[in-house]
Amino acid sequence: MQPTDSHAVTSPRPSPLPGELEIIRWSEPTVEMNLAVDETLAREAGETGRRVLRLWWGSGTVAVLGAGDKPEQVLNFDECAKRGVGWIKRVTGGGTVLQTPGVFNYSYTAPDPHRFDLERVFEQGARLVVDALDRLGVSAQMRGTSDVAVGDRKISGNAQARKWKAVLLHGTLLVDVDIELMQAVLQHPLKEPDYRRGRPHSEFVTTLGELCICATRAEIEAAFAGAARDVF
Repeated sequence: MQPTDSHAVTSPRPSPLPGELEIIRWSEPTVEMNLAVDETLAREAGETGRRVLRLWWGSGTVAVLGAGDKPEQVLNFDECAKRGVGWIKRVTGGGTVLQTPGVFNYSYTAPDPHRFDLERVFEQGARLVVDALDRLGVSAQMRGTSDVAVGDRKISGNAQARKWKAVLLHGTLLVDVDIELMQAVLQHPLKEPDYRRGRPHSEFVTTLGELCICATRAEIEAAFAGAARDVF
């Protein structure tokens, strides 16, 4: 199985004050294009000092591998072929995730002043998700290295890269995802946080839908935008 094609894209250019955090609610037609936008914004951050929080939604269904993942180790090729699920790689680390229209994403790009440390950046990402969920009436907490969980079930994963004199931090929030599909196409990860305790995807992850949180897309975006003003 081959990865799907990626596309180069450019980013919109509002006119913020210097150093001001821009919050952009903007999704490209495909996940591949959205990941390319993240990279473009990171490059711009290193060149211009631009700081952006972009909020976007998955479209279509595709497995997104972390930079160090090998497809034969993280994907069930037979199930992917049967169900028409392709795969791509992202520039950040972390594990493989399944992107679908029911996955909400954020990306934060900023210049790297050479004093960011990995733990602090992950803590910022986790705090963003935790604070946003609190605004939606969900109590969550950071678990493992970069997860956010409700109780002992993961609802968000976060990843980062330090390239182009910039930091790229992005993550997901599972809103309405077919967990049976996730279980079928993704293998059990080679590495897992302690709190997972060997559980399969079907017993480890949860979604806003499963938690009976009926927030609209606009409400979810507003929760993240509000939280970002405190976190970043």
